[in-house]
Amino acid sequence: MGQPALKIQDDLEENKDKQKGITSREKVENTETEEIVLGVCSPIGSLKIEVIEELKNTLSYVYGYEVKTIKLSDLIIKHQFGPSKSLTGKTQKYSDLLHKINEGNRLREEYTRSILADLAIQEINRDRYERCNISPSEVKNGNYSEKLKGNRVCYVIDSLKNLEELYLFRKIYRSIFYSFSIFSSREERIEKLKGNELSHNEAIELIDKDEFENRQNGQNVRETFIESDFFFRVSSANKEEIKEKIERYLHLIFNSKVVTPLPHEQAMYIAKSVAGNSSCLSRQVGASITDEKGEIIAKGWNDVPKYGGGLYNEGSSIDHRCFLSGVCSNDKEKDQLAKAIADELNRSGLDLSAKQQNNLENVIRKSKIKDLLEFSRSVHAEMHAIISGSQISSNRMVNGKLFCTTYPCHNCARHIIVAGIKEVYYIEPYIKSLCTKLHEDAITEDEKDDKKVRILIYDGVAPRRFLEFFTKKLERKNSNGDLIKPKLNTLKPKNRLTLQALDVLEHQTTHVLNDLKFFENNEKEE
Repeated sequence: MGQPALKIQDDLEENKDKQKGITSREKVENTETEEIVLGVCSPIGSLKIEVIEELKNTLSYVYGYEVKTIKLSDLIIKHQFGPSKSLTGKTQKYSDLLHKINEGNRLREEYTRSILADLAIQEINRDRYERCNISPSEVKNGNYSEKLKGNRVCYVIDSLKNLEELYLFRKIYRSIFYSFSIFSSREERIEKLKGNELSHNEAIELIDKDEFENRQNGQNVRETFIESDFFFRVSSANKEEIKEKIERYLHLIFNSKVVTPLPHEQAMYIAKSVAGNSSCLSRQVGASITDEKGEIIAKGWNDVPKYGGGLYNEGSSIDHRCFLSGVCSNDKEKDQLAKAIADELNRSGLDLSAKQQNNLENVIRKSKIKDLLEFSRSVHAEMHAIISGSQISSNRMVNGKLFCTTYPCHNCARHIIVAGIKEVYYIEPYIKSLCTKLHEDAITEDEKDDKKVRILIYDGVAPRRFLEFFTKKLERKNSNGDLIKPKLNTLKPKNRLTLQALDVLEHQTTHVLNDLKFFENNEKEE
């Protein structure tokens, strides 16, 4: 398939007069598109429909955009091997949903983990050609660059289920791609699925399967969710807040209003920033603590403590961080523990061969032993923040909030409780944590329960694009000093891409699909 050369559209007769006297930068800007692409990621059963509908309404009626939704599940059905079959002892709804999940896994396994994103990107590319009246023959010959024209269109991708899909959209659409993660509590998701003709057990099975499948080509909403640009924590109790949040997020995308970060967004950004101080071989974690007024009183990250107080850091004359020794002490000790248990069992009379003992050690390593934390030399980020904060803030930590990049472990949980912190916000789950199991008397994940420490998923602008969104790019006042109030239905997005370059990038997915012989192997392709 031919591709047009990257060229500036200055050779059309009707544009000649307009092009005279403008700068090279302005010429490039004339080739930029107003299109934006929004990717949605949410655990199954979350209240995502409410968010998507409000996004579509605001973009349509306020910003003058045409919104086109591309459902990845529809692409699965379009390219499935066969229709869903009823499973014995299961509802038809469960059978249909499981069929979609399994067919999506099959497509990813047979072709590539980003196959559904590849197909969605091709749909976007085709839709643009139709809007620009570009024929298939013109596409084939690569003779259509002069007809390429950006449209005021938003493509909503519903919904992303693994990292490869997310990464491909980011690689193709770069700064005009925005991801939205939508979360509802597990209890609310179960109830919603039960109201959708599923039994209680079926709802739980689908939630667990959707969140994380222990297979290379399976769904992995858990890890995809945390890489988002905007986070929504949505419940039936706060649905009325969706509209306000979407309006605010779109103001950031279009730079249509002066928007500054909320206190909790500042706190999470600081937590994410200080995580970069960590040299831990396992994971980098950051934390910050605010008092009742929302003022930041402490921050911390995970690393090895040093004599005299504080942690080792870059530039220290004496440095004993783990990476310098080349081994994680926690992993090393757990490995030795597994071997010691196997040796003790063997000495008790099992009389194992060398191969059997090795297999036993591997079984032990994969048991609950792998979740042990106490052999780490690092102070956890939450503990670091609590200790440093208590040294300088007196009792300001009481009734404060802790913001952490990762869900706190059960070791940190008891310190959070004793410090008097009332709320914890996190982005990344930590499935090893036994917080609510060990401290159900003092910790809850129920947003409505104000008699315990609440651990809640973060809601707000993601730290990853904090500076981009909150750094001024356009003028806020005119020459008279008056606030500029743009016309929203014609306002261009803050970030734009050259349409010709975007077209070339989209065509890479076509090349991949052709190389994989996807359409040759799929009888349903038009």
